Amino acid sequence: MIISLSSGCLETPQATPAAINENALLAYGWSQVSIEENSFEQTITDSTSIALNSTTVKYHNDRLSEDISKQVSDFEESNNLPLSISIPENLSAQIITYRLSLPSGAKLPTGLVSRIMETMIDEIKDDGEVENLQETTTRNLTLADGTETMVKIFSAAGNSTDSGMRMLGFVTAFENEDTSTIIMGLVPDGEYRIEVWPINDTLFSIDGESELDEMLELVSTIE
Repeated sequence: MIISLSSGCLETPQATPAAINENALLAYGWSQVSIEENSFEQTITDSTSIALNSTTVKYHNDRLSEDISKQVSDFEESNNLPLSISIPENLSAQIITYRLSLPSGAKLPTGLVSRIMETMIDEIKDDGEVENLQETTTRNLTLADGTETMVKIFSAAGNSTDSGMRMLGFVTAFENEDTSTIIMGLVPDGEYRIEVWPINDTLFSIDGESELDEMLELVSTIE
């Protein structure tokens, strides 16, 4: 829905979701978990404002969650544990896409994308229980429509460091004439260890680098 603004405001189309190809989601075992549309106002000059419409889509790696559950189940069985081991529910991979729609001919306010990215990073920190994010490298990625974008790769420590796992993630942003798109992802990496006497062993492991490559393959299908 386009919000109603004062005189001098330009009309804005609804932001088309930055959607991952459904066949790719199915092939890699991912699913869309939510889609949210919002509208807000941005002042350009004393007499002019623009309505900015956004659409956020969140995706979850069901296949990885099932793989973790199987590894945990196998561990419990091999160690003859009488009780099930509880692991964090959000310990899987996720991708968030955010698309901002602008009025035709309007320019994105300076710094707005950066502020949005910071907000998304804060959210993904809260959801993934991570800290100490550090950029490690960059990659170039070509999207389905031929757009080339630079992807920043980062690593982070988990807030619960007892498990020994770290987190890997990425962020990228690109623009066309009327929209700006930001995409982020996060995945656990390494071994999740359990140290409860008399057990001191790896509960499950995740090849985060391989999962990250898969996530970028999914992102490359976005138009």
